[in-house]
Amino acid sequence: MCGRTLISEAKELAKKAGVELGGKNVEKDTNRPPGTEMPVILDARPGKIHYVKWGLIPSFASEPPAYATTYARIETVQSLSTYKNLLGKRHCVFVIEGFYEFDKRQKPSQPYYFRRKDKGILYLAGLWDTWKDTASGLVIPTCTMIMQPANNLMGKVHDRMPCVLSQADALKWLDRSLPLHMRFSLLRPVEDNVLEGWQVDKKVNNARNKDLNNSDKAGPQLEMF
Repeated sequence: MCGRTLISEAKELAKKAGVELGGKNVEKDTNRPPGTEMPVILDARPGKIHYVKWGLIPSFASEPPAYATTYARIETVQSLSTYKNLLGKRHCVFVIEGFYEFDKRQKPSQPYYFRRKDKGILYLAGLWDTWKDTASGLVIPTCTMIMQPANNLMGKVHDRMPCVLSQADALKWLDRSLPLHMRFSLLRPVEDNVLEGWQVDKKVNNARNKDLNNSDKAGPQLEMF
Protein backbone atom coordinates (compact mmCIF):
# COMPACT_ATOMS: atom_id res chain seq x y z
CA MET A 1 0.00 0.00 0.00
CA CYS A 2 1.77 3.14 1.25
CA GLY A 3 1.23 3.24 4.97
CA ARG A 4 3.49 6.17 5.79
CA THR A 5 5.76 8.51 3.86
CA LEU A 6 9.11 10.25 4.21
CA ILE A 7 9.22 13.85 3.02
CA SER A 8 12.00 16.43 3.06
CA GLU A 9 11.67 19.96 4.36
CA ALA A 10 9.22 21.66 1.97
CA LYS A 11 11.63 24.12 0.35
CA GLU A 12 14.16 21.36 -0.32
CA LEU A 13 11.45 19.05 -1.66
CA ALA A 14 10.17 21.70 -4.07
CA LYS A 15 13.70 22.37 -5.28
CA LYS A 16 14.31 18.68 -5.95
CA ALA A 17 11.03 18.46 -7.87
CA GLY A 18 11.83 21.57 -9.90
CA VAL A 19 8.72 23.46 -8.81
CA GLU A 20 7.85 26.34 -6.50
CA LEU A 21 6.53 26.04 -2.97
CA GLY A 22 3.02 27.34 -2.56
CA GLY A 23 2.42 28.42 1.03
CA LYS A 24 4.52 28.14 4.15
CA ASN A 25 7.59 25.98 4.67
CA VAL A 26 7.04 22.62 6.40
CA GLU A 27 9.66 20.69 8.33
CA LYS A 28 11.05 17.33 7.27
CA ASP A 29 9.01 14.34 8.43
CA THR A 30 10.50 10.84 8.40
CA ASN A 31 7.23 9.09 9.35
CA ARG A 32 4.20 10.97 8.03
CA PRO A 33 0.85 9.18 8.39
CA PRO A 34 -2.45 9.48 6.49
CA GLY A 35 -4.78 12.19 7.76
CA THR A 36 -2.01 14.80 7.74
CA GLU A 37 -1.25 17.43 5.10
CA MET A 38 0.83 16.02 2.25
CA PRO A 39 2.96 17.74 -0.42
CA VAL A 40 1.10 17.45 -3.72
CA ILE A 41 1.06 19.13 -7.11
CA LEU A 42 -2.48 19.94 -8.27
CA ASP A 43 -3.46 19.99 -11.93
CA ALA A 44 -5.02 23.40 -11.25
CA ARG A 45 -1.59 24.74 -10.21
CA PRO A 46 0.95 22.47 -11.91
CA GLY A 47 4.05 24.52 -11.09
CA LYS A 48 3.74 24.48 -7.30
CA ILE A 49 3.72 22.12 -4.35
CA HIS A 50 0.88 22.64 -1.90
CA TYR A 51 0.25 20.83 1.37
CA VAL A 52 -3.18 19.18 1.19
CA LYS A 53 -5.02 16.99 3.70
CA TRP A 54 -4.53 13.30 2.88
CA GLY A 55 -8.03 11.82 3.09
CA LEU A 56 -10.51 12.99 0.47
CA ILE A 57 -13.75 14.72 1.42
CA PRO A 58 -16.07 14.87 -1.62
CA SER A 59 -17.36 18.32 -2.50
CA PHE A 60 -20.93 17.00 -2.38
CA ALA A 61 -20.60 15.66 1.19
CA SER A 62 -22.40 17.40 4.04
CA GLU A 63 -19.71 16.18 6.43
CA PRO A 64 -16.45 14.19 6.28
CA PRO A 65 -17.23 10.60 5.23
CA ALA A 66 -17.26 7.80 7.77
CA TYR A 67 -15.57 5.48 5.26
CA ALA A 68 -11.85 5.59 4.49
CA THR A 69 -10.79 7.82 1.58
CA THR A 70 -7.04 7.85 2.09
CA TYR A 71 -6.72 5.48 -0.86
CA ALA A 72 -8.75 4.95 -4.02
CA ARG A 73 -8.59 1.49 -5.60
CA ILE A 74 -7.79 1.58 -9.31
CA GLU A 75 -10.40 -1.15 -9.90
CA THR A 76 -13.28 1.01 -8.58
CA VAL A 77 -12.08 4.60 -9.00
CA GLN A 78 -14.09 4.93 -12.23
CA SER A 79 -17.33 3.72 -10.67
CA LEU A 80 -17.50 5.08 -7.11
CA SER A 81 -19.25 8.45 -6.81
CA THR A 82 -16.57 9.73 -4.43
CA TYR A 83 -13.94 9.60 -7.17
CA LYS A 84 -15.35 9.09 -10.67
CA ASN A 85 -16.30 12.73 -11.31
CA LEU A 86 -12.76 13.83 -10.41
CA LEU A 87 -11.16 11.80 -13.20
CA GLY A 88 -10.01 14.05 -16.00
CA LYS A 89 -10.78 17.13 -13.89
CA ARG A 90 -8.94 17.04 -10.57
CA HIS A 91 -5.73 15.06 -10.73
CA CYS A 92 -2.81 15.48 -8.34
CA VAL A 93 0.62 14.01 -7.76
CA PHE A 94 2.06 13.23 -4.32
CA VAL A 95 5.70 14.36 -4.11
CA ILE A 96 7.71 12.31 -1.61
CA GLU A 97 11.14 10.76 -1.14
CA GLY A 98 10.08 7.36 0.10
CA PHE A 99 7.36 5.37 1.81
CA TYR A 100 6.92 2.61 4.36
CA GLU A 101 4.94 -0.56 3.96
CA PHE A 102 4.12 -3.02 6.71
CA ASP A 103 4.25 -6.80 6.49
CA LYS A 104 1.32 -7.68 8.71
CA ARG A 105 2.01 -11.38 8.50
CA GLN A 106 4.52 -10.74 11.27
CA LYS A 107 3.43 -9.78 14.80
CA PRO A 108 4.07 -6.96 15.43
CA SER A 109 4.12 -5.78 11.83
CA GLN A 110 7.52 -5.52 10.16
CA PRO A 111 7.99 -2.17 8.39
CA TYR A 112 9.92 -1.81 5.13
CA TYR A 113 11.15 1.38 3.50
CA PHE A 114 10.88 1.89 -0.27
CA ARG A 115 12.48 4.52 -2.49
CA ARG A 116 13.65 4.92 -6.06
CA LYS A 117 16.92 3.15 -6.77
CA ASP A 118 18.28 6.37 -8.26
CA LYS A 119 17.27 8.19 -5.03
CA GLY A 120 15.09 10.57 -7.04
CA ILE A 121 11.72 12.04 -6.16
CA LEU A 122 8.76 9.67 -6.05
CA TYR A 123 5.69 10.93 -7.90
CA LEU A 124 2.49 9.08 -6.92
CA ALA A 125 -0.82 9.51 -8.75
CA GLY A 126 -3.83 10.85 -6.87
CA LEU A 127 -7.06 12.80 -7.06
CA TRP A 128 -8.17 15.89 -5.17
CA ASP A 129 -11.34 17.80 -4.35
CA THR A 130 -12.47 20.78 -2.32
CA TRP A 131 -15.01 20.72 0.49
CA LYS A 132 -16.71 23.63 2.22
CA ASP A 133 -17.06 23.36 5.97
CA THR A 134 -20.42 25.02 6.58
CA ALA A 135 -19.62 25.57 10.26
CA SER A 136 -16.51 27.65 9.59
CA GLY A 137 -17.07 28.65 5.99
CA LEU A 138 -13.59 27.39 5.11
CA VAL A 139 -12.96 25.69 1.77
CA ILE A 140 -10.65 22.73 2.41
CA PRO A 141 -8.69 20.91 -0.33
CA THR A 142 -8.24 17.19 0.26
CA CYS A 143 -6.67 14.32 -1.69
CA THR A 144 -6.52 10.57 -2.11
CA MET A 145 -3.79 8.25 -3.41
CA ILE A 146 -4.63 5.76 -6.16
CA MET A 147 -3.63 2.19 -5.35
CA GLN A 148 -3.14 -0.77 -7.67
CA PRO A 149 -1.99 -4.42 -7.43
CA ALA A 150 1.63 -4.74 -6.35
CA ASN A 151 4.49 -5.54 -8.68
CA ASN A 152 6.79 -8.47 -7.87
CA LEU A 153 9.03 -6.47 -5.54
CA MET A 154 6.25 -4.90 -3.47
CA GLY A 155 4.35 -8.17 -3.52
CA LYS A 156 6.91 -9.62 -1.15
CA VAL A 157 5.48 -7.33 1.55
CA HIS A 158 1.95 -6.29 0.48
CA ASP A 159 -0.51 -7.03 -2.32
CA ARG A 160 -1.12 -3.33 -3.14
CA MET A 161 1.11 -0.42 -4.10
CA PRO A 162 0.80 3.23 -5.17
CA CYS A 163 0.82 4.24 -8.84
CA VAL A 164 4.43 5.39 -9.26
CA LEU A 165 4.95 7.85 -12.13
CA SER A 166 8.07 9.06 -13.86
CA GLN A 167 8.51 12.83 -13.88
CA ALA A 168 7.40 12.92 -17.53
CA ASP A 169 4.31 10.82 -16.80
CA ALA A 170 3.53 12.94 -13.75
CA LEU A 171 3.29 15.96 -16.04
CA LYS A 172 0.95 14.03 -18.31
CA TRP A 173 -1.21 12.94 -15.36
CA LEU A 174 -1.58 16.63 -14.48
CA ASP A 175 -2.23 17.78 -18.06
CA ARG A 176 -5.91 18.63 -18.38
CA SER A 177 -5.59 19.04 -22.14
CA LEU A 178 -4.99 15.30 -22.60
CA PRO A 179 -7.96 12.93 -22.93
CA LEU A 180 -8.71 10.86 -19.86
CA HIS A 181 -7.93 7.50 -21.51
CA MET A 182 -4.37 8.68 -22.20
CA ARG A 183 -3.89 9.85 -18.63
CA PHE A 184 -5.48 6.78 -17.08
CA SER A 185 -3.23 4.49 -19.15
CA LEU A 186 -0.26 5.84 -17.15
CA LEU A 187 -1.48 3.98 -14.06
CA ARG A 188 0.28 0.64 -14.23
CA PRO A 189 2.66 -1.21 -11.90
CA VAL A 190 6.14 0.25 -12.10
CA GLU A 191 8.94 -2.00 -13.31
CA ASP A 192 10.48 -4.11 -10.55
CA ASN A 193 13.92 -2.51 -10.97
CA VAL A 194 12.74 1.08 -10.33
CA LEU A 195 12.31 0.76 -6.55
CA GLU A 196 14.38 -0.76 -3.78
CA GLY A 197 13.31 -1.64 -0.27
CA TRP A 198 14.62 -2.95 3.03
CA GLN A 199 13.58 -3.72 6.57
CA VAL A 200 13.62 -0.84 9.05
CA ASP A 201 13.28 -0.73 12.82
CA LYS A 202 9.84 -1.58 14.22
CA LYS A 203 9.83 1.78 16.02
CA VAL A 204 8.41 3.09 12.72
CA ASN A 205 5.16 1.33 13.62
CA ASN A 206 4.50 4.28 15.93
CA ALA A 207 3.65 7.30 13.73
CA ARG A 208 4.74 9.63 16.54
CA ASN A 209 8.32 8.42 16.12
CA LYS A 210 10.07 11.02 13.94
CA ASP A 211 13.68 9.89 14.37
CA LEU A 212 15.95 11.01 11.54
CA ASN A 213 17.24 7.45 11.11
CA ASN A 214 13.77 5.88 10.65
CA SER A 215 14.56 4.85 7.07
CA ASP A 216 17.96 3.29 7.89
CA LYS A 217 18.40 -0.42 7.23
CA ALA A 218 17.69 -2.64 10.23
CA GLY A 219 17.48 -5.93 8.38
CA PRO A 220 17.68 -7.57 4.94
CA GLN A 221 17.20 -5.74 1.68
CA LEU A 222 14.43 -7.11 -0.53
CA GLU A 223 15.78 -9.13 -3.42
CA MET A 224 13.91 -10.27 -6.51
CA PHE A 225 15.55 -13.69 -6.60
